[in-house]
Parts: sequence; structure tokens; C-alpha cells
Amino acid sequence: MATTTISSSPPVRTAAIARLLRLSQAWHGLVALACLAALPLLWRAEFARPLLGYAAMAVLALGVLFNLDAVRLIGQQRHRGRTTSLMINYVGMVAALLYGLHLLGVYSGIDRFADGFQRAAPLLLGVVVGYLIYSWGDRYVGFARTQRSLQRVGRWVMLISGLLTLLVAGLIQGLIATLLGLGNPRALTLIVLALLFGAMCTLMWRGDLSRAFGATARHAEMLNGYAFVAPNVLGFLLFFAGPLLFSLYLSFTDSDAFTASFIGFDNYQRIFSLDVAWLDSPTQRASEVLAPGYVELERFGRLIVGARDKLFWISLANTFIYCLFTTLLSVVPALLLANLLNTKMRGRGFFRATYFLPSIAGVVGVAVVWKLLYNSNVGFLNYGINQLIGLVNLIPGLNIAEVEIAWLASQSTALPSIIIMGAWQLLGFNIVLFLAGLQTIPGQLYEAATIDGANKGQQFLRITLPLLAPTTFFVVTTTLIRTLQVFDEVVVMTPPPGGGPNNATLTSVLYLYQSGFRNFEQGYAAAVAWVLFLFIFALTVIQFRLQRGNQTDLA
Repeated sequence: MATTTISSSPPVRTAAIARLLRLSQAWHGLVALACLAALPLLWRAEFARPLLGYAAMAVLALGVLFNLDAVRLIGQQRHRGRTTSLMINYVGMVAALLYGLHLLGVYSGIDRFADGFQRAAPLLLGVVVGYLIYSWGDRYVGFARTQRSLQRVGRWVMLISGLLTLLVAGLIQGLIATLLGLGNPRALTLIVLALLFGAMCTLMWRGDLSRAFGATARHAEMLNGYAFVAPNVLGFLLFFAGPLLFSLYLSFTDSDAFTASFIGFDNYQRIFSLDVAWLDSPTQRASEVLAPGYVELERFGRLIVGARDKLFWISLANTFIYCLFTTLLSVVPALLLANLLNTKMRGRGFFRATYFLPSIAGVVGVAVVWKLLYNSNVGFLNYGINQLIGLVNLIPGLNIAEVEIAWLASQSTALPSIIIMGAWQLLGFNIVLFLAGLQTIPGQLYEAATIDGANKGQQFLRITLPLLAPTTFFVVTTTLIRTLQVFDEVVVMTPPPGGGPNNATLTSVLYLYQSGFRNFEQGYAAAVAWVLFLFIFALTVIQFRLQRGNQTDLA
């Protein structure tokens, strides 16, 4: 059988290409020297935020290494050198351009333009009128002159209306402010630097220089793929990975949002510090047996457990209780209802849409509605329960007193109330996922099982559950992760600052929010966030292990 091979064209080296290669080498050598020269300047500088200085020095050090490597690889005409050069020049162009636009005041100018655009928005009606006139000209197919006239008038009306909208919104003032900003030497230098990086990137991307590296169609396809994902990768690094690493650094400091001092593992030690002691009597005071700095967390007979941070453990316990019961109440009923809705019952489309509606509703809006339902005085739940009690009392001999349940105001019912609301909202989404999994199970299996005499229960246990295991694993895992991050529901449904009454609904995410943005212990809040992340990660790993074991048993 014939095989197809991708041939690599040999590198081309002419006098012109040799000059371009030397130019690119000189450029990367110059960039490496610039990064190297900036390192001691950063070392001597006093940073308001030391982490930014360390990060900048790390980036510059990497820049030196990458540029020196690019000089070596370009001299050897290796394709990896071209790829490295493109990466360096692209990142340099984006960084210089973004910071240069900041110094020019473009971003603040866009904000001002957006404010002015609200005043100019009525002028956009002229664009709509112009488009209608232009479209009306299409009706005069047999009258070319009239058609051209109407289309010309429509274009001019749209053009004039658009220009007036931009002028009233402040486009001219914004352009003037930007041009005046070019007088800033730093901004002008960065814009020129961005142009130079862009020119070198274009030079390496296409033209004669690409042939010097033996570029093939496969290489071009690879670089096109890199170009498409580059904006997302940069966004991930800037807006996700960067803040994530920054929070990890904060967890080792005593940051209060204004100053930060490195304290090592003190925050984590404070989180996990527990003290266990025996009481001489069940009524003995905790302060008499616990170490200084520890407060009572829980008593088990004469055994007392103390903690340096009692609220962390309370919030963790509440989070796991919420996670456990919400997952059970939103997964098991979802599986049963999905099996019911997967049958040929009348109105199943209506029921599917009805169950799914809570999942697309905003969490805050849903929480507000449920807060009104839970109101002990005028809430519908207490009203409905009392109406039902009234019907029951019609039976002779019964006289059940009316209830006034303080759903969210009582320490014993507050967390269950939020669990019910959370399960109700997650139920519909889980039903849809289970329905998708059920529809992948071949119907012939159920027909064969029916012929063999299996009833519906046996078919569910022997066919549906085993074949639905991957979907069940996905549903349980995503539900656990979502419930461990519960925040909005508690904030909306409990009085400020949330978590009441008496910390009965305080969850881990709410606690780290209060620590960071109410108590301004951002270093400690970051440590709490990383501990919660490790709990979620460990739980997910356990889930994957269990799922892999089940698949092995089935195989």
C-alpha cells in the first residue's frame, strides 16, 4: 500500500536572506540586552507591591533566555527558532501596545466616549431611516434610475447619521486627547516598540525569510493554529493564571489590601490549628483546659475540641452538609424524573421545559423569590401549611394548632431551607443531563430484557444504572463542585453580612469573602480559598478513582 510522506523543503540561503537572518539575530540580541539592562534597574527600584517587581524580573529573565535561544536557533536556520521568534515578537507587540495605549489614555477615553454615546444614541435613528430608504430602492427593479437614486440617498443618510453620532459622542475630543498623549515620551516609545515588534513578527511570518527555515504546509498550519489560540492563551495567563498565582502568593502574607509582609505558613497553621483536651466535668469552662488562643469548637461528652479559627470549621461543616444533601436531593430525584420523562407520556415536552426553567433563572432573583416564600408572616409556605392544617382539622376530634415556622430566622431550619432551594434550582439541569444519557442507551436492550421476562425495576437496575454510570459520574461531580462553591443564595437569603442566624448558614466561600473584603484579611482569605480548592480537587480525584474502578469492574 502506498504511503504519503510530507517532504520538507531544504532551507534557502541567498544574500538577501542572509542579511534578513542577521537582522533578526541582531534584533533578538538587542531585545535580550534590553531585558538584561532592565533587571538591575528593577532590583534597585522600590516597588509599592513587591510581587509585581519579582514577577517583572522573572519575565525579563525569561526574555533574556528566550531571545538568546532565538539568536542561536535562527543562526542554525532551525524552524524552532522561527517559532520562538514569532512568540517573542507577538508577546512583545501585545504588551507594548496595551501599555502604550494605557499611557495615551485610550482606555479612559473609551469610557468617556461610551458615556457620550448615550446622548448621541437617538441620532442612530437616522441610520435606520437610511437603511429603510436603501431597502425601499430594491422594490424598483425595473426602474434603474429610481433604484440608484434611492440607494444613493439611503447611503448618504446612513453615513451622515453615523458621523453625527460619533461627533456628538465626542470622537473628535477623544482623538485630540490621544494625539496630545503622543507627547508623552514613554507612550511614544512603547508605540514605536510595538510597531517594531509587529514588523519583525510579520517578517518572520511570511516572505522570503520563512523559506530560510524550510517552512512547509505543515509548519504553516501549525503556526496558524498558534495564532488562533494566542489571544485566548494570553487572556488565560493575564486574567486567570496570573491572579491565581497572585492569590497563592497572598496566602503566604498578612496582606490587608494595602500592605503585605511574607509570613510563610502562618495562615495555614491558623486554619488547621486544633486542640483536644479532657474535661473534669461536662460543665467545665473551655478556657480552663484549652491552650491560649483557642476557642471551643465542639464537645463530645468530656472530650472538648478547640480551634484557633472556629468560624472556618463551622463554615466548612455547613458547606459539606449543604453539599451532601443538595447533591442527594438534586441527583436522585433527577434520575427518577428523567426516566419518567424519557417515556412516551403526554405533555413530556411541557414538563421538560418546566423542570429546566429554574436552571436558567438568575440565582439572585430565585433567591429573592424563595426568601419571600419562606417569610414566616406572609410567606406562601406557612400559609399553605396552615391551610392544609385547616382541612385536616375538619376531621372530627382533630385540633392541630397552626404553625409559624421561622424558616430563615431559626438556627435549626435556616440551612435546610437553603438546601431545598438549591436542590430545586439544580434539579432541572441534572434532569436534562440524565435525559441525554438515557437517549444513548439502545432500545433493543430493553426489548431483549422484556422478552427474557425482566420487569421495569430489574431493567432499571441491570441496564439503565450500569450504562448510565458515565453520565451519573459527570452529574454528581459537577453538582458537588457547584454546591461546594455556594455563595449567592446565602448572601441574598440571610441578613447582612450573611451566614446567619448565629453562623448556621455560613459557608466557606462566604467566610473567605467576609475575611477578605469585610475584615481586610486578604492574605488569610487567600489561604482559605486555597484550602477550599484542595478539598474540591481531592473530592474530584476520589470521584475519578471510583469511576475508573467501576468501569474496570464492568469490563
